[in-house]
Formats: sequence, C-alpha cells, structure tokens
Amino acid sequence: MPPPRSATLWALLAGNFVIGSGVLAPAALINDLGQAFQVDAATVGTLLAYGGALLCILSPVLAFLFNPLDRRYLLTGALVLFALGHFGSALVTDFSSLLTLRLVMIPAVACFTPQAASAVSLFVPSDRRAGAITFIFLGWSLAAAIGIPMMNLIGSLTDWKTAYAFLAAACAMAAVTVFATLPRGLRPHRLPIAAWRKVLASPKIWAILAVSCLAIAGQYIKYPYIAFELKNRLADNPPTIALLLAIYGGASILGTMLATRTVGLIGVRATVSSFLAVILLGLVCWLTLPSFLPLTGAALFIWGMGMSPAIAAQQARLIEADPIAASASTSLNTSVVYLGQAGGTMLGGTLLASGQTGLAGTLAVLLLTASLGISLLLHRRHGF
Repeated sequence: MPPPRSATLWALLAGNFVIGSGVLAPAALINDLGQAFQVDAATVGTLLAYGGALLCILSPVLAFLFNPLDRRYLLTGALVLFALGHFGSALVTDFSSLLTLRLVMIPAVACFTPQAASAVSLFVPSDRRAGAITFIFLGWSLAAAIGIPMMNLIGSLTDWKTAYAFLAAACAMAAVTVFATLPRGLRPHRLPIAAWRKVLASPKIWAILAVSCLAIAGQYIKYPYIAFELKNRLADNPPTIALLLAIYGGASILGTMLATRTVGLIGVRATVSSFLAVILLGLVCWLTLPSFLPLTGAALFIWGMGMSPAIAAQQARLIEADPIAASASTSLNTSVVYLGQAGGTMLGGTLLASGQTGLAGTLAVLLLTASLGISLLLHRRHGF
C-alpha cells in the first residue's frame, strides 16, 4: 500500500506485531512453561485469562486518563514498558512471579493497540482510513504468522527464557521506530465525561462491541490451547507444531491483506461479517476433521484467514460509526475483546482440565454463530 505517511503506518504495524506476539506468547510457550514450572495447560492459560480481565478494565480507563497526551509519547512509552516487562520475565524463577510481571506490563497493551488506531484517524484522510487501520492490524497477523511460531520453536529448541528475551529486544526496537516516525502533536478530540456517557449509552456502539466480544470468546475457548492440542494430536514434534502455527498465522496475513483491499469495495460491515463466517468455518473444521496432518493444516488455515481481519474491521466499524469518539469507542472495543479473551480462556481451560473438550467445542461454535448473527442483523436491519 503506500498511503500518506507510510513510514508511520509501518512503524505502528511493527508495534502491533510485538504487542500481539507478547499477548499471545503464553499460547506459543504453553508446553514449555508447563514443563518448566510443573503446572498444567489450564494454569498456563491464566497468563492470558488474568491479563485479559485486567485489560478489560484498563483499556477505557487509560484512554480517558491519557487522552490529552501526545500519541508519540504515549505509544512509545507503552512499547518501552512492554520491553521491560518481557526482560524481567526472562529472569523469573517461579510461575507466580511470571504472572505478576504479566499483569504489570498489561497497561502497555491497553494503551497501544486502540490508541494506534485512533492516531491513524488523525493523519490519514477519511477515504483511506479504514484501509490504513486494517493495514496496521496486519502486525497482529504477522505476530501469529512469525512471532508465535518462532517463539514456539525457540522455546522447544532452547528454553522459554530465551523467547522472552527475544521479545524484549523486539519491543525495544519497535519503540525506537515509533518514536522516530510518528508525527509530534497528535492528540485526539478531547472527550469530556459527557462524551463518554454518550458513547456508553449508545445501543449502536454496544451492539458492535457485542460482536467483538462474542467472536473472541468463542475462539479463545480453543485458541490458547492449540499448541497443547497439536502435541496430543500429532505427537511431540516441535518443527511440525511450529509449522502448523505458522500456517495459521500466514493465513491471518493473507486474510488481513485481502481485507485491506476489499474493505473499500464492500464496506467495513460486510467485511466483518464475511470474515466472521470464515472463522466459524475454520473452527468447525478444527473440531470435526480427523487428526491427519494435511486436514489439520487446512482447518488452521481457514480459521487463521478470518481472525485478525474481523477484529481489525471492527475497529474501523466503530470509528466510522462515530469518528469524534474514536478514542473512546476503540478503547472499549479493546476492553470487550480482552473480556472475551479472559472469559473464553478461563472457560476453555476449565473444560480442558475436566476432560470436556466436546462441550468446549460446542460452546465455541455457538458463540461464534451468535457473533455472526448479530453482525448480520445490525447490517441488514439498521445499516451499521
């Protein structure tokens, strides 16, 4: 793409890459962390679940508190905090310390992704805004395609601490890049408490947020435990597991690139619904196809095609619904996304620990179906 200020968009994409890699790291290292600390997969999953629960609260709160700040300093500071948190994590010797540091660096996630999206709306023309926002979310797809398989492989071939140290270095590099390229003086519209009340009282905004929450909750009943399930399905073969995770992530890149090109043609609403349908198909394939390597790869490819594009288009959908309140609505979207992540991960871990994997799959499909249904209903009946 080369939109205006393309270097800045690439820097924000890089920031989302390291943020996404850090958020999803426990899923990539689930087997290695479990072995290192002698805990089960559900316990490792609490790194995602507790972090998601905290993010649900922090995202709108920090958006309100930090709204007056220059986006250059806010986004750079978030990446510096993430770098320090991962560096400290590489030094811990017990699981409780790892969890504590995870919660300490979570505010970085609460700040970066939603405020990067709102920053784009300040320097990209409105006719290219949806594509630009979808573009910077390609960083999350790259995290799934490159960051997660790489950390999984590093953890398997060396140790999990090396993977965390690698992440710390990547975060530091992204911080330098964002600071060097983001324009100074980017500040969103000031949002007084009355404006937040308006957003919180909007049925339109809450309906869009429900789509995000249900979609993520359904996926996270299964997603954090993919590496664990692959180990059980296909035996303990680190290169094969890393390859399958890369297939999932590579598909996410293809899906996001496709969404970047098509969102201007079919609109953000149709883009959201289309990619939610792709996720649902992929999840059904993951749950029902036999444990045969090519079929497993095909299921992960389909699933991966939809995950990042759907959520990226949701951000653009919220900004389109009320551009003036973009800082607030995108933060709320991040909040409900991580609420879905926390709830889905906890539910999935509980069902996995009790051996009820069939019920977990059924609930995942039901939540995705509900998300798609609401998205279609909003589009067809109410035009948003």
